[in-house]
Amino acid sequence: MVNLPPGGQLVQAPPNTSQELKVVQIRKVEVEQAIVSAARDLFMQHGYAGTRIPQVAKAAGVSPANIYVYFGSKLELLNRVYEQWFAERLDELRNELEQCRTHEDKLRKLVMAIWRDLPAADNGFCNSLIEALSAPGNKEKYSSSLRVTVEQGLVSMLSVCLPALAHQQHHAAAKFLLMAFDGYALNYHLNSGETASEEDVAFLCGLLLR
Repeated sequence: MVNLPPGGQLVQAPPNTSQELKVVQIRKVEVEQAIVSAARDLFMQHGYAGTRIPQVAKAAGVSPANIYVYFGSKLELLNRVYEQWFAERLDELRNELEQCRTHEDKLRKLVMAIWRDLPAADNGFCNSLIEALSAPGNKEKYSSSLRVTVEQGLVSMLSVCLPALAHQQHHAAAKFLLMAFDGYALNYHLNSGETASEEDVAFLCGLLLR
C-alpha cells in the first residue's frame, strides 16, 4: 500500500542526475571513438579526398549531423585520426630502439622508421594530411600542435641515439628528419611506393655520427 502525502498526490523521487550524467558521458566517448575508428579505416582505404562524411557516419552507426557534434570538419576529424596513428607509431619505435644495442643501431633504426617505414605504413596513410591541406578550396588553418609533439618525441629519441650532440643539434636533426619525412610521404604516392633507400639512410647516419 502506498501512503500518499497531504494533497493526495504521489511525489516521485528526483532522478539520479549524477548517474544519468555519467551514462551520457560514457555514451559520448563511445560514439566519438566509433567515429574515429570508422574514419581511420576509410581514410586508409580511400585517402582524404575519397572519404565522405556520410560514409564515416554509416560505418560508425550515426547520422552525418552527429559527426559535426564531435568534429567541426572532415579535416578536424583527420587530425584526430592522424594524431592517434602517429602516436602509436612513435610508441612502437621507442620500444624498438630499446632493443638496439649500440647508438649506431638505434640511429639507423630511427632514420629507417621515419624515412622508409612510416611513409609506406598503412597504404601511405601519412600522406592524407598533406593531401587534405593542399586540397583546392581548403581554407582551414592547420594546428601545429601535432608537429610540435612529434618533433619533441624525435628530439628525445635522438638524444638517446646521439648522446654526444648538444640539445640544439638534436632539435636541428629532428626538424631535418621531419622535413624529409614529408617529402618521402609524398614521393611514396607519386613514384609507385618509393621511399628512402639504404644509401639515403646510411648517408645521413654517417653525417650525424661523425
